[in-house]
Amino acid sequence: MSHADNYGLTPPYTTIALFGANGQIGDYILEALVHPPRHQFNIIGFIPPSTQLQSNKNAKNVTVKEFDLITVSPLEAQPTIQDAAADAGVKRFYPSEYGMHHIYRKPGDSKGYVHPAWNLKADINEQALLHPSVRNGSMSFTLIGCGDFYNQAREKTWCPWAQPPSSAPYQIHVIGSPSAQADFTHLADFTAFLVATLLEPQKSHNQFLNVVSDTISHEEIKALLEKYSGKEVVLDVRDLSEMHKVIDTEGECIKEEELKDSAFPVDFWFLVKGLQGSGRFVRHPSQIHNGRFPEVRRTSFEKYFKERFGEVGAKL
Repeated sequence: MSHADNYGLTPPYTTIALFGANGQIGDYILEALVHPPRHQFNIIGFIPPSTQLQSNKNAKNVTVKEFDLITVSPLEAQPTIQDAAADAGVKRFYPSEYGMHHIYRKPGDSKGYVHPAWNLKADINEQALLHPSVRNGSMSFTLIGCGDFYNQAREKTWCPWAQPPSSAPYQIHVIGSPSAQADFTHLADFTAFLVATLLEPQKSHNQFLNVVSDTISHEEIKALLEKYSGKEVVLDVRDLSEMHKVIDTEGECIKEEELKDSAFPVDFWFLVKGLQGSGRFVRHPSQIHNGRFPEVRRTSFEKYFKERFGEVGAKL
């Protein structure tokens, strides 16, 4: 990325390097970068060898480069990417946060535990913030957290409402209390927020920021989904004790294949849903920064369902 980076009124960045530009989140980010308000970025999209962009393949402001990650995961490659960025004189680095971390507490155990997925991300991001270029001020950072991405079409178990309608009722899996509220984020809101931080870099200089689209319970989601889809919605409510059992066995105790139909490990899925059902997957309003960029609108579940299903269900 280019341009001086300080607390003054700096202009938008001009060149953006996006790693994983054809991933689920990367594709949303790329779309937002290609069509930002009042500005045009030059984008270098890095993708794995022998793959291609999902969208914007012919965008004139996108240059595609291959990046081989055969021996490591994209997250584990972050320190190498940051080293190269520092050598290239990059002024702003965005660590791969895009989530919400928690300490897991077992019943009757005074120790706290962190799931390996969250521990790896915390470790890698800690390295990013302690990088020599960040510490000496030649590179700044913006770390963006969010709620549960609720419109992931690939996640049939996590996001049943994002799947094509069928004759069967929608089923929403809940671990714990269905009345407990949790933070959720629409991918388009997240990417619009990210682009806003690039358009006004002074507002995101060395900042930990969080973007949330809706704070809502599974009971409330059920009511809205029934209203706008016109279909029956079933809540599969399981006790929190099942979460503890699944984590103890790393998911081996789960036999239902539909609960394994995810890009995430079964124990991680139960942990996130269990934290939602225990009322812990929610931030205090002071930790949510949507207001820093008021042009970024929140897509509530109701707005999402209304756009997805129209008014048909509401009239049934």
